[in-house]
Amino acid sequence: MSLVTSQSVHRALVNAPQDVVFDLIADMKEQRRIFQSVIHTAQLGRDDTGDRVERWSWIRPLDAVRSWRARRELDRSAGRITFAHENPPAPLTAVSGEWQFTAQPAGATLVELRHEYAFDDGAPDGKETVELLDRGSAAQLNQLSDFVDAKADIDELQVSYESELLINEPIEDVYTYFSDASRWNERIPHCLGATLKEETPNLQVVTMDVQVPSGAVHTTKQARVCFPNEKIIWRQLEGLPPLDDALYGYMLFTQTAEGVLVRTGQTELLKRNGVAKRGWTVAEAKHHVAEVRGGRNLDSLKSAQEYLSRRRA
Repeated sequence: MSLVTSQSVHRALVNAPQDVVFDLIADMKEQRRIFQSVIHTAQLGRDDTGDRVERWSWIRPLDAVRSWRARRELDRSAGRITFAHENPPAPLTAVSGEWQFTAQPAGATLVELRHEYAFDDGAPDGKETVELLDRGSAAQLNQLSDFVDAKADIDELQVSYESELLINEPIEDVYTYFSDASRWNERIPHCLGATLKEETPNLQVVTMDVQVPSGAVHTTKQARVCFPNEKIIWRQLEGLPPLDDALYGYMLFTQTAEGVLVRTGQTELLKRNGVAKRGWTVAEAKHHVAEVRGGRNLDSLKSAQEYLSRRRA
């Protein structure tokens, strides 16, 4: 067998200055806001010239969660971020590329995203995998451009909130209560049924039927990244609340002398027209969401506490 290489380049004109766009891609924490499939990101290390990063995303055609780790070189003066994947997805043997940011008239930036792929010519699905990643690259540029155009609205309409509860049970039991979605219908009062898809350990897609306060049945889909006995990071993919354009969050499990402190937080991007239809100001909508949905999150934590306490008794 011989090595096959493939290259691609995608371009988009983004309506923001070069440094602003560079920072949006350089800052891994922004990627969950920009890219609709990103569930979680982490910076694994940093030095004078770059960093090591990991990103977990939902791959729609596969209906599965995948991650990639990469070494990045960040060159602000040249307007360039280069990267090389440490764990290219099979059957690829190498993935590398760069983001190039070039200042344009009127404060815009031309963004180019280049990739180079390599795989053995006898590997099954090599070309199909490259095509899948290439479509993802084009979508990323479109989403980056859309995010920049809407950033002022997004900053105004985004709301985050958190609830917490101390549960005096073993941390393994508390974590498993929330991580084992296949048993949610036995444990969570409003859950009528849940399907767990976990092709790779701790990378989950969960479809759930829930009964909302009105009595109606609502189907949701979440992608989740689980770190045993530490945290669960999730993003809602389908069945968003009517008021939302985006919804994602986390659960953190911390062992203390008194028990396990569970903190659950959510971030929602509200729809401006949805807020207006209810006759609310943005501030009123944010308060409503944080109070009502934050309260439901606390109820879920209390349900876990009650279930685990009954089981022990």
